[in-house]
Amino acid sequence: MTRALAVVIFAALAAAPALLDVGGLALLTEMLVLLAIAQSWNLLAGYGGLLSLGHHAFVAAGAYLLFAVTRDLPVSPYIMVPLAGAGAALLALALTPVLFRLREVYFAIGMWVAAEIVKIAVSRLDYFGASSGLPLYAARRIDTSWLPASAHWFALALAAGLCLGLWRLQQSPYGLHVHAMRDDETAARSLGVKTRRIKGTIFVLSAAGCGMAGAISFLGTLYVSPVAAFDINWTVNAIFICVIGGLGTIRGPVLGALLFVLLREGLAAYPGWSQIALGVIAVAVMLMAPRGLSGLLDRLLPNTRRAV
Repeated sequence: MTRALAVVIFAALAAAPALLDVGGLALLTEMLVLLAIAQSWNLLAGYGGLLSLGHHAFVAAGAYLLFAVTRDLPVSPYIMVPLAGAGAALLALALTPVLFRLREVYFAIGMWVAAEIVKIAVSRLDYFGASSGLPLYAARRIDTSWLPASAHWFALALAAGLCLGLWRLQQSPYGLHVHAMRDDETAARSLGVKTRRIKGTIFVLSAAGCGMAGAISFLGTLYVSPVAAFDINWTVNAIFICVIGGLGTIRGPVLGALLFVLLREGLAAYPGWSQIALGVIAVAVMLMAPRGLSGLLDRLLPNTRRAV
């Protein structure tokens, strides 16, 4: 994808609030939020080699921080979106002393257990509305007619920023250290790569991306609850999107998110079939195109191959 084409696509997406109806804009915003979560998970798993089954905890953390802080303080919900990402990053930082003692599948399971513990804690705290959740009290201080467009622009900025950040990572010497750690952590450490610091950095950044995505997603719904915020499907969908699109690439999650939404909407009249179709496609991709749709595109159209 050339830079000019990327700019054209970004401009077209930025103009979506003026071109689409409410339903179309909501669907496009949801796809961008899913892309942002998938790219955040891709940073950790595809680039850092750390598989997580609990990233929905960071999605929920960002959403709950947005609702709770704007309820108690005269802070704009829009300002809280990046701050919600910072809060999710702090949660990740607090988890690292325990989780980073685990390796491979144990880290993945440990992250899922941590997410469940946070969910139980939030569900029992009256400060967060317990099991009932919280409405967006701050909606009384803003013009809610702009919420759909604002959520869309936030989602677009986050998704584009993550894609650009991953591209910059690939071009930098730091990216070489990240890839070396993913491919062989012991060998990388023997060459002087500070693997623990790198893992901690990408874990925190990945959590921040999910936290902002969670805040943006629930900003548009005006309500957050433990069932919706801590839904493990946030993580499952991100895994599907990355596996189908191509793990460890930039355009892979883009292709995966597009296919995910198209399948879900195309099979909306047949409940459950979209998940079955995604499962079948994921298995087929893993067997016949291990590098995902991105790798398949490189094989079919070699001239399109890029460092994305």
